[in-house]
Amino acid sequence: MLALCAAHVFGLLPETLQYWYKNFLSDYNSDVENNKWHPCKTETIDTSTGEIIENPVYVFKKENLGENMSIDDKAIGNDVFTILSNHDTGKIALMVEGTKAEDVEMAMEQFGNELKTIKNISMDMSAAYALATSNLIPFAKQVIDKFHVLKYAYEAVSEVRNKIRKKITATLSKGKKKTEEDKQKLSDLEQLRRVRHAITQSPEKWSEKMKGTVNEVFEKHNELKKAYQICQSLKSWYNYKNNTKTIKEIFRSLYQWYNEADEVEEFESVVKMIQKHEDEIVNFFHCGITNAKAERLNGKIKKFVSNNYGVKDRDFILYRIAGYFS
Repeated sequence: MLALCAAHVFGLLPETLQYWYKNFLSDYNSDVENNKWHPCKTETIDTSTGEIIENPVYVFKKENLGENMSIDDKAIGNDVFTILSNHDTGKIALMVEGTKAEDVEMAMEQFGNELKTIKNISMDMSAAYALATSNLIPFAKQVIDKFHVLKYAYEAVSEVRNKIRKKITATLSKGKKKTEEDKQKLSDLEQLRRVRHAITQSPEKWSEKMKGTVNEVFEKHNELKKAYQICQSLKSWYNYKNNTKTIKEIFRSLYQWYNEADEVEEFESVVKMIQKHEDEIVNFFHCGITNAKAERLNGKIKKFVSNNYGVKDRDFILYRIAGYFS
């Protein structure tokens, strides 16, 4: 970062500074020559040619493993990487290209017995990550990320809003001339537009003006109010303070929420999704970890790449990411 500031201060072109930093100021070339840069690799076989393909493991640091880990994918340039990071320290323990279960598993298994350090691992609903971690660390609790689940619930609320909006739009008079009734409907549509973000947030995030608008919309459209209440009910169930309850009580509360959600059609897919991952979702109450820190790490990497003028030299930017975030 300081080098980039120097580029502006001394009037150097970013490309010039990049060249000097890579070839003379950093240890990149010597690390490549001495096999210190991604010395760990995985091997796959191209079934069509029989050729053995080596895949570099860009970050491999046993010291960054811990009891609470997060696994997530991150796009860097045109490529997608799997990142295993320490939930408590924020440091990357593993970064490998690809998100296939076999690729992730081959990279992770090189940790050997060190994997026993992991007690809890948070992730989204990726079947690949679930399979890889189940095979390698079956003793660790898989925790489906809380915010991914709530995102589905908020999307269901938005679907209800869109359904109402479409119904109103379909009843508008044809042509340019609008009746008084049309004007009222257009006003209603405008209010629905204004609350589209508010209904994907908690009430405490609303301004006083927005509270008034949302309440007006809810008075007109009880179905939307009901959907929003169901979503907030799930969020209340998801409060980590509920970990003082027994697991039996937590499941009982969840089953009660299922009954509540059945009243709104748009929540059918949300209920099915939660039922499919029920145990992994409830594991949240054992340890309270989420993928929030992993998402923040992804954001920091994105900003880091942007501040360094993008992915012009793929291997070097990965080298810098590895050094900066692990």
